[in-house]
Amino acid sequence: MRMSALPFMLELSMLNTVIVGGGQLAYKRALSIIEAGGHVTVVAPTLHPQLHALALAEKLRWEARYVSGDECFLADLLFLCTDQPLLHQQLLQNRAPRQLVYVGDQAQAGHVYVPAKIEKGLLTVSISTAGASPSYTKRIKGQIANMLPEHAAEELAFLQKARELVLASNGGNGEKRALLQELASPERLQDERREQWLDDQLRRIAEDNQK
Repeated sequence: MRMSALPFMLELSMLNTVIVGGGQLAYKRALSIIEAGGHVTVVAPTLHPQLHALALAEKLRWEARYVSGDECFLADLLFLCTDQPLLHQQLLQNRAPRQLVYVGDQAQAGHVYVPAKIEKGLLTVSISTAGASPSYTKRIKGQIANMLPEHAAEELAFLQKARELVLASNGGNGEKRALLQELASPERLQDERREQWLDDQLRRIAEDNQK
């Protein structure tokens, strides 16, 4: 049992990904990578209809061919999404230096696995059981989704803009920190006059620095 996984976020727009396989799992992984701004090449003799549609729309590059176990792909990320465990094992052994590999049929065999996620605007919550039970992960995901604030997306959009304004102000670091903490409090976020309150605080800071 592996317990050493570290969850972190990847900026995929600067990385290249090769996906071996053209089925449903390959489509699911390709779509999530594309939506995150990544560059995808799929290597498979045939494609799932939805995956083929992405290729036709030039959302990804398709190499229409079979893959042999002695190949080595020079991508940053390699996703193995076929129904051939032996091929996965061979490609994992032949991986390029510093390449991260995802193994679709055995999550813990690779270097990365993809957690379930919930997104509400700028909020992303990831849930993983390290491949132990997708069904359990799905159940937990539903429970967590029901616990999240109803207006999380709208509140975070406000907080992002407010943070930029506060950090650009002339207040001291302590004053800025206190203001940001107050803005994130449930009472302030749920106040329909929060924008006016923020404007008043920024105006006060500016006036104090002119004295």
